[in-house]
Amino acid sequence: MTRTPAPGRTTVLRRRSWPVLCGIALVALGIGMAAAVWKVTSVSGFRSGWQGIPVYLALAGVLGRIAHCKVVLREDAALVVNPLRSHTLPRSAISAAGVDDHGTLELRLDEDHTVGAFAFGGSLVDRVRGTSEQAARTVTAWLNAPHSTPPAPPRAHWTRAPYADAALAACAVTAAVGALWMALSGG
Repeated sequence: MTRTPAPGRTTVLRRRSWPVLCGIALVALGIGMAAAVWKVTSVSGFRSGWQGIPVYLALAGVLGRIAHCKVVLREDAALVVNPLRSHTLPRSAISAAGVDDHGTLELRLDEDHTVGAFAFGGSLVDRVRGTSEQAARTVTAWLNAPHSTPPAPPRAHWTRAPYADAALAACAVTAAVGALWMALSGG
């Protein structure tokens, strides 16, 4: 069943499974990485064991960016949040919503330009559940709802994912401090 967004309200479209699966993967990787750091530290000392920490933080950053993907339908524009780039697409700039041959939700701007939504990338589960098709119907209903938004150009900008970015920053800091510590402590 197609959900028609209520006027004046924001509708967030995302696969519920992605944040859950990324959370499970983060916990499982965290337990595995803690065990690996413990094991390597017990055999070779912390000088070698600490190196797993930035690896885990990098994986947490990547998984966090994937879990952050979504499509937000506002009154005046659609915001497509992808792992690296986000697109603010005014209603007037979107001509149609559909699903490509691989099952990915696409918002068509004109004949030559489309914006794919990573949050609704094709998957085996989607072929059964049809979440990309449902999202396309919801976006189409949003496009067809009465509105009075002035024409504006689409904009692309870097995606901000606070927790994922914090994990990546902690990865860089941990790696830099660890490398400095290893260089200064010798041996």
